[in-house]
Amino acid sequence: MMEFLFALSGLTDVGWIIQNYGLLAAAILFFIWRDYCREDKLSTRIKELEEEQRNVILPLVKSCTEVITKNTQVMEQNVMVMDRLNRVIDRTLS
Repeated sequence: MMEFLFALSGLTDVGWIIQNYGLLAAAILFFIWRDYCREDKLSTRIKELEEEQRNVILPLVKSCTEVITKNTQVMEQNVMVMDRLNRVIDRTLS
């Protein structure tokens, strides 16, 4: 059994696996190994994308938030000025 586990971890001698455990066991080990490699690559790519989000997108969101906040303040000031102008125009027309 230890030999089988060693072959599973290293996949060093496919012929030995076929000879001792059969073609089906070799095929199963191959697919397990292939899927492990695929999952490892996918995991690495996901980590890279998450890091990109932290390094690129997060600062952009912070910058946009600051711009929106400043824009909101300016719009509030404009509304106050327009209200004052409306009051002055109303008084002069009355």
